[in-house]
Amino acid sequence: MRILIIITFTLSSLVGLGQPSKLTVQQAIDVALKNNVGIQSSVYEVESQKQLKKTGFDLPKTNVSLLYGQYNGFPKNDNNISVSQSIPFAALGSQASLNRSLLASSELKKAYTENELIYQVKQVYYQLAYVQARHELLLQQDSIYEGFLKSASLRYKTGETKLLEQTTAETQRNEVKNQLNQNESTVVILRTQLKTLLNSEGLPEISENGLTEISFEVSQDTILSANPFLSYMRQQVEVAKSQKKVEAAKFAPDLLIGYFNQTLIDVPNTETGAIATSKDRFTGIQLGVSIPLWFVPHQGRVKSAEFNRQAAESNYTHQQKIMQGQSQQAVQLYEKNRSSLEYYRSSALPNAELILKHSQIAFRGGEIGYAEYLLGVRNAISIKEGYLLTLNDYNQSIIYIEFLAGVK
Repeated sequence: MRILIIITFTLSSLVGLGQPSKLTVQQAIDVALKNNVGIQSSVYEVESQKQLKKTGFDLPKTNVSLLYGQYNGFPKNDNNISVSQSIPFAALGSQASLNRSLLASSELKKAYTENELIYQVKQVYYQLAYVQARHELLLQQDSIYEGFLKSASLRYKTGETKLLEQTTAETQRNEVKNQLNQNESTVVILRTQLKTLLNSEGLPEISENGLTEISFEVSQDTILSANPFLSYMRQQVEVAKSQKKVEAAKFAPDLLIGYFNQTLIDVPNTETGAIATSKDRFTGIQLGVSIPLWFVPHQGRVKSAEFNRQAAESNYTHQQKIMQGQSQQAVQLYEKNRSSLEYYRSSALPNAELILKHSQIAFRGGEIGYAEYLLGVRNAISIKEGYLLTLNDYNQSIIYIEFLAGVK
């Protein structure tokens, strides 16, 4: 007996370990942010820009040259070693500023990519919660019609009713069965969508109490102040400004510094009369500037950069106006769904329960016929379906507002 208990306990434990855990919405978001390939790509882009930040002060290659032979007289072993370095004006700050702007842009792109992923996960998660809640309601409806069918069949056999009542009951029950099958297919579709977003191995399962009212804490006056996509578009303007500064810096002269060390064999010293040998070295420095003589290409690049800046500002203004309109519509939709949800909770749902309860009691007691009974059941179920749909719409409107506000 003791051995049997141990075996049973062990098998139960193994079964429990094999069952997939049910995810809360926050757990689903965490898994998606960790596993999603798009987020990983954004992380790589940020790391790439961090490495490019090191190129802010980027000098051209240093030029080292050797001149050997008869460059000063008859001796064939004169030599000149020269080292020179060109310093572009763009290397004196404008390129570093552009790199910082690009890094900030990549970080903001990662932020709005995460925001979009979180929005998609929430959207699918709560849609799945709604469909599963509707499944429970359909099961309740199926149970009601199953009882109705049994009662109608019994009454038809005893001759209390005609075939029409039994046929109606069977039709209603089959209709609910069909809706259950369709609903189950929808559950699989949504779980597949969630699997893709989470980049998981199997179909994820969500918490059984997933369809709950989302708490709304976002200030409606500041919805767009922290929107990641708008922040990214605003940063694109800064990138365009920095790019223009780099192009303008290329228009300026490049600096040139150099150093040489050479021999001047057989050259006499005018003061002492000594003759230079191969052991005597002569040194000096070289300073200069590199001036562009053909200005048209530089002017074209600067003007192109200015048009890119104007385009970035126009895109930002355009997106800002679009999202302002979207935020206003989102708030209006939220208020609409909130008002409808209050109606269902304060009035419609309690009445639906009363209608369903008294319809069943009256039908069993013979006070009403099957037509009145079906009408009462349909009205009660319709109200409950309306409540679930409204709750889902309410949650989805909040999810969209949180998306616009960049709430994670």
